[in-house]
Amino acid sequence: SAVARCEQPTDEAVELLDVNEPARFGRCLAYHRALRTQYASRWDWANEGSRLPTTSWPTSIPEEEDVAGLTADLRYCRRSPNYRNDEDYCDALRFRIGSYWLLHGPDVEGQKKGLRIIRDLAERGHPDGMVLYGMCLNEGRAGLDPNPQQAVVWFRLCSDMHFHPQAGYELGVALYTGEGAAEDEAAAARMFRRAADTGHPAAAYMLGDCLLDGVGVVRDRAEALEWLVTAAELGHRGARSRVLAVLERDDAKDYGQFTDASRQTLKDSVPTVVASASETKTPEERDQSEGRFQQREATFERRFTIGGGARNPVVLARRRTIINESRDAEK
Repeated sequence: SAVARCEQPTDEAVELLDVNEPARFGRCLAYHRALRTQYASRWDWANEGSRLPTTSWPTSIPEEEDVAGLTADLRYCRRSPNYRNDEDYCDALRFRIGSYWLLHGPDVEGQKKGLRIIRDLAERGHPDGMVLYGMCLNEGRAGLDPNPQQAVVWFRLCSDMHFHPQAGYELGVALYTGEGAAEDEAAAARMFRRAADTGHPAAAYMLGDCLLDGVGVVRDRAEALEWLVTAAELGHRGARSRVLAVLERDDAKDYGQFTDASRQTLKDSVPTVVASASETKTPEERDQSEGRFQQREATFERRFTIGGGARNPVVLARRRTIINESRDAEK
C-alpha cells in the first residue's frame, strides 16, 4: 500500500476503530504537521527546483512536431532495434499517434482519425487503447454519441484483463456517480483503492475524499490524510493545497466560520447523517435516515454529507465537482 507513514488501523474490531478514530487522527495530524515545512518546500510550484512532475492521463501524448517522426518510426517499426513485438513497440507508437490526433487534433477530421486508431487498438485488446476508447464513449468525443454504459463495459473489461490503474479509476468514477453503472459506493471505494495502490494520483485523491466522508467505507480521517498526502507527493496539486491548508492551520488566528485561510475547511460542526461504525449505509438507508443528524467537529471536512447518494441531484452535482477536482488538479 502507498500508505505507510503514520500508524494505520489494526485488526481490532470495527467498533473500536470508530472509537479510536479521533485519537488516531490527532496522532497522524501531529506527525504530518512536523513535516509541514518540508512539504511546503517540496510542493512549492513557484520553485522549479522543487517541482515534482504532475500526472495526467494519457501521459505519453507527443508534441505536434514529434508526430511526423513517430509516424515514420511506425512505418518501419518492425525493423527497429527496439522491436520485440507489436504490442510492446508498434502498438505503443500507434497509441501515441492516435492519442495526439484524438485529443489534440486541430479539427474534427483529425480527431476522427485518432479515434479510428484508438478503436482498432481497443478491439485488439491494447490496454491503453481500451481505456481511452472507453473515455471517448463516455464523453462523446470525435463525433461519437455519449454512451456511459458502453464506456463502463470497456473500463471493466480492461480492469479485469489488465489490472489497468486508469481503467480502475474510471470504473470507480462511474460507480461513484451512478453514471453508466448502478451506483455502488463500496465498489467505487474499492476501485479507487485498487488504483491508488498502484500510485494513481487522482485515485488516491478520491480514496482520501471517500474516507473523509465515509462514502463506501468506514469514515477514517487518519487514513484519509495519508492518502491525500500520497496524492500530493505524486504531484496532485489539489491534494497539495488541501493538505497544506490543514497542516498550516493556526489556532491563534480567527478564520471566521472556517478553520483556515483556504476557506475549504468548516470550523463549526456540520450536520451529517448518523452512520454505523460497523457498516456503511446504502442509498435507501440514507434516504430513510436523512434529517436525523448528529453534531461532530469538522476538523478536516469541507462538505456536507446528505442522504440519497448519487440519486439525489445535489449529491450528484457535488460528486461531479469532486471528480473534476481529482482530474483537473493533476494536470
